[in-house]
Amino acid sequence: MYAGQTGFTRMFDKYSPDEGFALIAGTIIGVASWSTWYYRLAAVGNRVRVQGQRWPLAFAPPVCALIIYWVLKRWSAEDVRNDPAYMLFYMVIGLAWVGLFRIFLPLYGLSPRDDVLERGNNAAGWAIVGALIGSACCFAGGNVGNGPGWWVVLFSGLLSTGALILLWCVLHMATGLHEKVTIERDLSAGLRAAGFFVGAGIILGRAVAGDWVSAAATTADFARMAWPALVLTGVAAVVERVSPQNLMSSAVAAFFWGLIPAFTYAVAGGFVMLAM
Repeated sequence: MYAGQTGFTRMFDKYSPDEGFALIAGTIIGVASWSTWYYRLAAVGNRVRVQGQRWPLAFAPPVCALIIYWVLKRWSAEDVRNDPAYMLFYMVIGLAWVGLFRIFLPLYGLSPRDDVLERGNNAAGWAIVGALIGSACCFAGGNVGNGPGWWVVLFSGLLSTGALILLWCVLHMATGLHEKVTIERDLSAGLRAAGFFVGAGIILGRAVAGDWVSAAATTADFARMAWPALVLTGVAAVVERVSPQNLMSSAVAAFFWGLIPAFTYAVAGGFVMLAM
Protein backbone atom coordinates (compact mmCIF):
# COMPACT_ATOMS: atom_id res chain seq x y z
CA MET A 1 0.00 0.00 0.00
CA TYR A 2 1.56 3.29 -1.01
CA ALA A 3 1.50 6.42 1.16
CA GLY A 4 -0.86 8.38 -1.06
CA GLN A 5 -3.56 5.75 -1.08
CA THR A 6 -6.91 7.07 0.18
CA GLY A 7 -9.32 5.38 2.54
CA PHE A 8 -11.73 4.91 -0.37
CA THR A 9 -9.05 3.06 -2.33
CA ARG A 10 -8.07 0.94 0.67
CA MET A 11 -11.72 -0.08 1.04
CA PHE A 12 -11.74 -1.49 -2.49
CA ASP A 13 -8.56 -3.45 -1.77
CA LYS A 14 -10.67 -5.70 0.46
CA TYR A 15 -12.57 -7.17 -2.47
CA SER A 16 -11.51 -10.38 -4.18
CA PRO A 17 -11.40 -10.35 -8.01
CA ASP A 18 -14.84 -11.95 -8.29
CA GLU A 19 -16.28 -9.51 -5.74
CA GLY A 20 -14.75 -6.62 -7.66
CA PHE A 21 -16.36 -7.89 -10.85
CA ALA A 22 -19.73 -8.30 -9.10
CA LEU A 23 -19.48 -4.79 -7.65
CA ILE A 24 -18.73 -3.25 -11.04
CA ALA A 25 -21.52 -5.22 -12.72
CA GLY A 26 -23.95 -4.33 -9.95
CA THR A 27 -23.04 -0.66 -10.18
CA ILE A 28 -23.57 -0.60 -13.93
CA ILE A 29 -26.91 -2.41 -13.69
CA GLY A 30 -28.12 -0.32 -10.77
CA VAL A 31 -27.14 3.04 -12.25
CA ALA A 32 -28.56 2.15 -15.66
CA SER A 33 -31.80 0.82 -14.21
CA TRP A 34 -32.57 3.55 -11.71
CA SER A 35 -31.34 6.49 -13.79
CA THR A 36 -33.70 5.30 -16.52
CA TRP A 37 -36.44 4.94 -13.91
CA TYR A 38 -36.16 8.52 -12.70
CA TYR A 39 -35.64 9.92 -16.16
CA ARG A 40 -38.92 8.36 -17.27
CA LEU A 41 -40.68 9.64 -14.16
CA ALA A 42 -39.59 13.15 -15.10
CA ALA A 43 -39.85 13.04 -18.89
CA VAL A 44 -42.78 10.70 -19.56
CA GLY A 45 -44.62 11.63 -16.39
CA ASN A 46 -44.87 15.26 -17.48
CA ARG A 47 -47.39 14.19 -20.11
CA VAL A 48 -49.68 12.63 -17.51
CA ARG A 49 -52.41 15.01 -16.40
CA VAL A 50 -52.68 13.52 -12.92
CA GLN A 51 -49.24 14.36 -11.58
CA GLY A 52 -49.80 12.50 -8.30
CA GLN A 53 -49.45 9.19 -10.12
CA ARG A 54 -45.66 9.49 -10.04
CA TRP A 55 -44.80 10.07 -6.41
CA PRO A 56 -45.24 6.47 -5.16
CA LEU A 57 -42.85 5.30 -7.89
CA ALA A 58 -40.36 8.01 -6.93
CA PHE A 59 -40.26 6.90 -3.30
CA ALA A 60 -40.19 3.14 -3.94
CA PRO A 61 -36.42 2.77 -4.65
CA PRO A 62 -35.36 4.62 -1.44
CA VAL A 63 -37.76 2.46 0.57
CA CYS A 64 -36.25 -0.67 -0.98
CA ALA A 65 -32.75 0.61 -0.18
CA LEU A 66 -33.73 1.25 3.46
CA ILE A 67 -35.16 -2.27 3.80
CA ILE A 68 -31.99 -3.86 2.43
CA TYR A 69 -29.76 -1.65 4.60
CA TRP A 70 -31.80 -2.35 7.74
CA VAL A 71 -31.61 -6.12 7.26
CA LEU A 72 -27.90 -5.98 6.45
CA LYS A 73 -27.15 -3.88 9.51
CA ARG A 74 -29.14 -6.05 11.90
CA TRP A 75 -28.96 -9.63 10.67
CA SER A 76 -26.19 -10.11 8.09
CA ALA A 77 -22.94 -11.87 8.95
CA GLU A 78 -20.82 -9.99 11.51
CA ASP A 79 -18.01 -9.43 9.02
CA VAL A 80 -20.51 -7.76 6.68
CA ARG A 81 -22.48 -5.53 9.04
CA ASN A 82 -19.31 -4.25 10.72
CA ASP A 83 -17.43 -3.53 7.48
CA PRO A 84 -18.44 -0.47 5.40
CA ALA A 85 -16.85 -2.00 2.30
CA TYR A 86 -19.11 -5.05 2.41
CA MET A 87 -22.15 -3.06 3.46
CA LEU A 88 -21.59 -1.02 0.31
CA PHE A 89 -21.04 -4.16 -1.74
CA TYR A 90 -24.32 -5.82 -0.76
CA MET A 91 -26.25 -2.57 -1.00
CA VAL A 92 -25.07 -2.17 -4.59
CA ILE A 93 -25.92 -5.78 -5.42
CA GLY A 94 -29.33 -5.43 -3.75
CA LEU A 95 -30.31 -2.29 -5.65
CA ALA A 96 -29.15 -3.90 -8.89
CA TRP A 97 -31.28 -6.94 -8.02
CA VAL A 98 -34.41 -4.86 -7.50
CA GLY A 99 -33.51 -2.90 -10.65
CA LEU A 100 -33.43 -6.09 -12.71
CA PHE A 101 -36.72 -7.18 -11.14
CA ARG A 102 -38.41 -3.94 -12.16
CA ILE A 103 -37.13 -4.22 -15.75
CA PHE A 104 -39.02 -7.48 -16.12
CA LEU A 105 -42.22 -6.25 -14.43
CA PRO A 106 -44.09 -5.96 -17.76
CA LEU A 107 -43.67 -9.73 -18.16
CA TYR A 108 -45.69 -10.12 -14.96
CA GLY A 109 -48.44 -7.85 -16.31
CA LEU A 110 -47.33 -4.58 -14.68
CA SER A 111 -45.68 -1.85 -16.76
CA PRO A 112 -44.56 1.34 -14.98
CA ARG A 113 -44.27 3.25 -18.25
CA ASP A 114 -47.41 2.05 -20.03
CA ASP A 115 -49.77 1.69 -17.09
CA VAL A 116 -48.69 4.50 -14.79
CA LEU A 117 -46.70 7.14 -16.65
CA GLU A 118 -48.63 7.12 -19.93
CA ARG A 119 -52.10 6.10 -18.77
CA GLY A 120 -52.13 7.54 -15.28
CA ASN A 121 -53.23 4.27 -13.67
CA ASN A 122 -52.85 4.80 -9.94
CA ALA A 123 -53.91 1.23 -9.14
CA ALA A 124 -51.01 -0.13 -11.18
CA GLY A 125 -48.67 2.34 -9.51
CA TRP A 126 -49.36 0.95 -6.06
CA ALA A 127 -49.13 -2.64 -7.27
CA ILE A 128 -45.72 -1.89 -8.79
CA VAL A 129 -44.52 -0.24 -5.58
CA GLY A 130 -45.57 -3.34 -3.64
CA ALA A 131 -43.80 -5.58 -6.14
CA LEU A 132 -40.54 -3.65 -5.78
CA ILE A 133 -40.71 -3.74 -1.99
CA GLY A 134 -41.53 -7.45 -2.08
CA SER A 135 -38.48 -8.15 -4.26
CA ALA A 136 -36.31 -6.11 -1.88
CA CYS A 137 -37.57 -8.26 1.02
CA CYS A 138 -36.74 -11.40 -0.94
CA PHE A 139 -33.17 -10.24 -1.58
CA ALA A 140 -32.70 -8.91 1.95
CA GLY A 141 -33.62 -12.28 3.44
CA GLY A 142 -30.83 -13.95 1.49
CA ASN A 143 -28.32 -11.78 3.38
CA VAL A 144 -29.32 -13.05 6.80
CA GLY A 145 -26.78 -15.39 8.37
CA ASN A 146 -23.26 -16.53 7.55
CA GLY A 147 -22.12 -17.80 4.16
CA PRO A 148 -18.99 -18.36 2.06
CA GLY A 149 -19.56 -15.54 -0.44
CA TRP A 150 -21.82 -13.23 -2.39
CA TRP A 151 -22.97 -15.95 -4.75
CA VAL A 152 -24.95 -17.68 -1.97
CA VAL A 153 -26.92 -14.44 -1.54
CA LEU A 154 -27.74 -14.48 -5.25
CA PHE A 155 -28.81 -18.12 -5.05
CA SER A 156 -31.09 -17.40 -2.10
CA GLY A 157 -32.44 -14.27 -3.75
CA LEU A 158 -33.19 -16.16 -6.94
CA LEU A 159 -35.04 -18.82 -4.98
CA SER A 160 -37.21 -16.38 -3.06
CA THR A 161 -37.80 -13.89 -5.89
CA GLY A 162 -38.63 -16.69 -8.33
CA ALA A 163 -41.20 -18.00 -5.86
CA LEU A 164 -42.69 -14.51 -5.49
CA ILE A 165 -43.14 -14.22 -9.25
CA LEU A 166 -44.64 -17.71 -9.42
CA LEU A 167 -47.14 -16.99 -6.64
CA TRP A 168 -48.16 -13.73 -8.32
CA CYS A 169 -48.79 -15.62 -11.57
CA VAL A 170 -50.83 -18.24 -9.70
CA LEU A 171 -52.88 -15.54 -7.99
CA HIS A 172 -53.56 -13.80 -11.29
CA MET A 173 -54.53 -17.01 -13.08
CA ALA A 174 -56.92 -17.85 -10.24
CA THR A 175 -58.50 -14.39 -9.97
CA GLY A 176 -57.52 -12.18 -12.93
CA LEU A 177 -56.02 -9.73 -10.43
CA HIS A 178 -53.63 -7.93 -12.75
CA GLU A 179 -56.48 -7.28 -15.20
CA LYS A 180 -58.46 -5.64 -12.39
CA VAL A 181 -55.41 -3.47 -11.79
CA THR A 182 -54.32 -2.64 -15.34
CA ILE A 183 -57.56 -2.78 -17.34
CA GLU A 184 -60.29 -1.95 -14.82
CA ARG A 185 -58.02 0.50 -12.93
CA ASP A 186 -59.47 -0.75 -9.65
CA LEU A 187 -57.54 1.11 -6.94
CA SER A 188 -58.65 -1.35 -4.26
CA ALA A 189 -57.27 -4.23 -6.33
CA GLY A 190 -54.00 -2.34 -6.81
CA LEU A 191 -53.62 -1.88 -3.07
CA ARG A 192 -54.44 -5.54 -2.42
CA ALA A 193 -51.83 -6.55 -5.00
CA ALA A 194 -49.27 -4.32 -3.28
CA GLY A 195 -50.05 -5.84 0.11
CA PHE A 196 -49.78 -9.34 -1.32
CA PHE A 197 -46.36 -8.63 -2.82
CA VAL A 198 -45.07 -7.20 0.46
CA GLY A 199 -46.51 -9.94 2.67
CA ALA A 200 -45.34 -12.75 0.41
CA GLY A 201 -41.94 -11.08 -0.03
CA ILE A 202 -41.41 -10.93 3.73
CA ILE A 203 -42.34 -14.61 4.13
CA LEU A 204 -40.18 -15.78 1.24
CA GLY A 205 -37.26 -13.63 2.36
CA ARG A 206 -37.49 -15.22 5.79
CA ALA A 207 -37.61 -18.66 4.22
CA VAL A 208 -34.13 -18.23 2.67
CA ALA A 209 -32.60 -16.62 5.76
CA GLY A 210 -30.05 -18.44 7.89
CA ASP A 211 -26.52 -19.78 7.81
CA TRP A 212 -25.45 -21.36 4.54
CA VAL A 213 -24.75 -25.11 4.49
CA SER A 214 -25.33 -26.08 0.87
CA ALA A 215 -27.61 -25.32 -2.05
CA ALA A 216 -29.57 -28.49 -1.35
CA ALA A 217 -29.99 -27.62 2.33
CA THR A 218 -31.09 -24.06 1.51
CA THR A 219 -33.63 -25.35 -1.01
CA ALA A 220 -34.94 -27.90 1.48
CA ASP A 221 -35.23 -25.29 4.24
CA PHE A 222 -36.98 -22.95 1.82
CA ALA A 223 -39.51 -25.62 0.87
CA ARG A 224 -40.13 -26.30 4.56
CA MET A 225 -40.51 -22.66 5.61
CA ALA A 226 -42.17 -21.00 2.60
CA TRP A 227 -45.55 -22.72 2.97
CA PRO A 228 -47.20 -19.71 4.69
CA ALA A 229 -46.75 -17.83 1.40
CA LEU A 230 -48.94 -20.46 -0.24
CA VAL A 231 -51.54 -19.92 2.47
CA LEU A 232 -51.35 -16.17 1.92
CA THR A 233 -51.86 -16.72 -1.81
CA GLY A 234 -54.93 -18.83 -1.11
CA VAL A 235 -56.37 -16.23 1.25
CA ALA A 236 -55.69 -13.49 -1.32
CA ALA A 237 -57.47 -15.55 -3.96
CA VAL A 238 -60.54 -15.89 -1.73
CA VAL A 239 -60.51 -12.16 -1.00
CA GLU A 240 -60.36 -11.42 -4.72
CA ARG A 241 -63.34 -13.69 -5.31
CA VAL A 242 -65.51 -11.93 -2.73
CA SER A 243 -64.35 -8.37 -3.37
CA PRO A 244 -66.78 -6.07 -5.22
CA GLN A 245 -65.83 -5.42 -8.83
CA ASN A 246 -65.19 -2.16 -10.68
CA LEU A 247 -64.71 -0.05 -7.58
CA MET A 248 -62.46 2.34 -9.53
CA SER A 249 -61.20 5.16 -7.29
CA SER A 250 -63.82 5.31 -4.51
CA ALA A 251 -62.03 6.42 -1.32
CA VAL A 252 -64.30 4.42 0.98
CA ALA A 253 -63.96 1.27 -1.14
CA ALA A 254 -60.19 1.77 -1.37
CA PHE A 255 -60.01 1.84 2.43
CA PHE A 256 -62.23 -1.15 3.21
CA TRP A 257 -61.45 -3.33 0.19
CA GLY A 258 -57.92 -2.10 -0.50
CA LEU A 259 -55.97 -0.74 2.45
CA ILE A 260 -57.36 -3.10 5.08
CA PRO A 261 -56.62 -6.32 3.12
CA ALA A 262 -53.23 -4.95 2.01
CA PHE A 263 -52.30 -4.07 5.59
CA THR A 264 -53.47 -7.49 6.75
CA TYR A 265 -51.31 -9.26 4.15
CA ALA A 266 -48.22 -7.25 5.14
CA VAL A 267 -48.80 -7.74 8.88
CA ALA A 268 -49.33 -11.46 8.32
CA GLY A 269 -45.98 -11.59 6.54
CA GLY A 270 -44.32 -9.78 9.43
CA PHE A 271 -45.94 -12.09 11.96
CA VAL A 272 -44.70 -15.17 10.09
CA MET A 273 -41.20 -13.67 9.92
CA LEU A 274 -41.10 -13.15 13.68
CA ALA A 275 -42.70 -16.50 14.50
CA MET A 276 -40.30 -18.67 12.48
